[in-house]
Amino acid sequence: TASNLSLSVAPGGTIPFGTIALNTASTTYGNGYTQTVTNDGSAMKLNVKALDMTEGQDWILNTSNATLDNYMMEVSTTTGSTYMKLPSTNTNITASSSWPTGASNTQLLGFRLTTPNTSTDFVQKSTTITLTAVAP
Repeated sequence: TASNLSLSVAPGGTIPFGTIALNTASTTYGNGYTQTVTNDGSAMKLNVKALDMTEGQDWILNTSNATLDNYMMEVSTTTGSTYMKLPSTNTNITASSSWPTGASNTQLLGFRLTTPNTSTDFVQKSTTITLTAVAP
């Protein structure tokens, strides 16, 4: 059976978390940059991955922020009531194992960034978060 795996994200683009102190979490639910993800095709799973943060000394994506220059990125499909940690750079997690089609095809997706407990530098950082539609 053929399937059409397609999603759209609004507003998409850059998510500005702003200035965050060390060992502090900031969420897109708290800053108004929650993403609306729409399933534009067949039933799907939604995978999410992120990369290490760059600029100055890299921050390494990890499930803990206790190590020097390690940060955490988490994703929520439950308006922030629960989060799933992205385990390491460029590693997918399944944020939603069943994304429906039809009238209920839109879901809010939020992110929580937790800065390292300690950092080598205080340069502005950036990362890439990738959303992928995959067959259920």
